[in-house]
Amino acid sequence: MKWIKREPEYGDMIRVASGSIYHFGIYVSRDEVIAFGLAPSQRPLLHNSEVEVLSTDIDTFLSGGELEVAEFDPEEKKDHRTPDEAVEFARSKLGMRGYNIIYNNCEHFANEAISGKPSCEQADRVRAMFRNMPVVDIYLAKLPDRDIGEPLACSVRQRDIDGVSNDRVKREKYYVWKLLEYGLMRSFGIKAEELEFEKDKGGRYMTEGVEFSLSHSKGALAVAVSRAPVGIDIEDMGALCRESMPKRIMTDREYERYLSLTDEEKQKFFVNTWTAKEALFKASHSRRFIPRDADTADGGYRSYEKNIGGKLYSLSVATPTPERIRVYENICF
Repeated sequence: MKWIKREPEYGDMIRVASGSIYHFGIYVSRDEVIAFGLAPSQRPLLHNSEVEVLSTDIDTFLSGGELEVAEFDPEEKKDHRTPDEAVEFARSKLGMRGYNIIYNNCEHFANEAISGKPSCEQADRVRAMFRNMPVVDIYLAKLPDRDIGEPLACSVRQRDIDGVSNDRVKREKYYVWKLLEYGLMRSFGIKAEELEFEKDKGGRYMTEGVEFSLSHSKGALAVAVSRAPVGIDIEDMGALCRESMPKRIMTDREYERYLSLTDEEKQKFFVNTWTAKEALFKASHSRRFIPRDADTADGGYRSYEKNIGGKLYSLSVATPTPERIRVYENICF
């Protein structure tokens, strides 16, 4: 299909530019154009629930804009309604409401009148844009107080879980994956069982089209999903900090700051620094984790303190778009 500038004929699909978008309708005559509402510029005070399919003359439809007519190729026309059928369908919808700019708009209406199938290239482009924007969704949950359920659809992950002997860790690994399944469906409408997962040489799970990261710590589960590289790490704020550990994992600059703190502040700084480094490592897709090489002063992450199940945890998320992080807490699944 292409759009051309010519005089419209009975039953044609027509459009007119209205700002940065197009308004669509079905042409009957110069006195009758049927469309789902007026062009947006002509209905600034109307709520979507008030927009309805109506008939206007061509001048009202165009509102000073330039007319374009849809021209279909022979293959497309094979499945189209006749002009009489298209006009009959459009007239049968006069007074219909239920307008939605993404899911049920004037382009959907006009396409359905012509082809029998509601579709909208403008809405498809908007949805694709939002799907591909690097939003980072974080899901947090307490480890469910129940046994492991049915085997996971991901056999690679299930084999790893089967090899764990510690009951709590085994349940954490199982349920953080179930939380991932929940997050993929809620954020992207993707069923995890329809994806093919594999492990890279660094032991990280991967799949095409979606970036994700998993973490769990002493009863807390954390999952990050995005279209951009992402890393997440969660740790109990009371995690053991042996005397030698800070100097081994911190850069010289970080260690200097650590030494200037009180004992209570040192514990908090140590745990926050550790989770930040872990998250940065996961987001980088590097094979080797060398904590001293990751300088948290360079940024690229965001840290939080979260209460999960009555315990305080440090949570860090590494992403190129920290301003687009959304956090969903207390997930039940």
